[in-house]
Amino acid sequence: MANWERSRLGDLVETQKGYAFKSGWYCGEGRPIVKVSDFTGDSVDSTALVCIPEETAISYLRYELRAGDVVVQTVGSWPTNPASVVGKCVRIPGEVAGALLNQNAVKLTPANGFDRTFLFYLLRNEEFKIYIIGTAQGAASQAAITLDAIRGYKFPLPPLPIQRRIAGILSAYDALIENSQRRIRILEAMARALYREGLGFGSISAANQPIIESPYWRFISENVGRYSGTKRYYATADINGLAITGQGIDYSFAEKPSRAQKEPILNSVWFARMKDTYKIAWYGPLKDERVSGVMLSSGFAGFEAQDSEMWPLLFLTISSKEFHVQKDLYCTGATQMSLTNEGLARISMPLPGEDAARWLGRKAGPILSAIAGLQQRNNNLRRTRDLLLPRLLSGQIDVEALDHA
Repeated sequence: MANWERSRLGDLVETQKGYAFKSGWYCGEGRPIVKVSDFTGDSVDSTALVCIPEETAISYLRYELRAGDVVVQTVGSWPTNPASVVGKCVRIPGEVAGALLNQNAVKLTPANGFDRTFLFYLLRNEEFKIYIIGTAQGAASQAAITLDAIRGYKFPLPPLPIQRRIAGILSAYDALIENSQRRIRILEAMARALYREGLGFGSISAANQPIIESPYWRFISENVGRYSGTKRYYATADINGLAITGQGIDYSFAEKPSRAQKEPILNSVWFARMKDTYKIAWYGPLKDERVSGVMLSSGFAGFEAQDSEMWPLLFLTISSKEFHVQKDLYCTGATQMSLTNEGLARISMPLPGEDAARWLGRKAGPILSAIAGLQQRNNNLRRTRDLLLPRLLSGQIDVEALDHA
């Protein structure tokens, strides 16, 4: 253990709470507003931010966010629930710079001698989550943490050069992950181009059919059966876009939560039922650790392809923008809108003939396998980073002795 003095967070940062912007101010163009519902993984989803008029935003520039700013969620579910959790820490990406911070979150600005990137990883550490659990207040469904509680967090503070070295080591893993993400986006664009070509395969265009009645796949209605040992449970909050970014939690059959109901199988694709979400869990023809010993929340619905050649069409259909537009259209509910099985039965999508579907499978299948390989690489990088994180922050690993190359 390094002989680092324990410091109080409030002595090292300035805090700025977000503002409760009125929904009546929202418009299509203007100054973006970052809400806690936009937090995804350790960043912010910039694709669906609401805006307020620039002339209104001028009066609220104290809430402006810069690239790299560290933001902590102050109201949300308890950290034992992987939904929109209190204490969640995100870093503002460059494309969100200039946006204004909404309520239920606080921006932390470090003083001199306290590295901003080190601060981000400090608040992503398990020790901070445990501190939040012991400090937050609220009902079972929602918790809140005060600014005083956040300021009161104490931790071992290394000298600034070591802070920067620790931040650099962890950032290197995140840079590798982002590089793979860029390659994934390119490959996904290639697969979607093939999908569009497949829908117009030959001289016959694909015809719209109810998705639940397709002969190419079946709706998965069965739930997880009794099992021995443990399975890793992934909630909807553990999935972002096409990737599993959460760690999940291992449960025995007797201990698993009631929502842990869906069991992935080979050649299946799952989507989150909630309105205005894009969360796809997909399991191709290759048996790997992503499909072995895992289960999903009942917030997902899934289909199993007829065979491995039909699976790419299933994946590209369910993950398409057109499918999610219809999904959101048919969502119902009073407090949380989601897609019921009745709503799913109303969705129709263009489906090609069998020859075109199998042509697409042969062409797009290797591309999707490459994407899965890159995602698996990212999962390994995240696991290694998350194993290093507490050891680096506690001084168990001597960063001064590490090779700086």
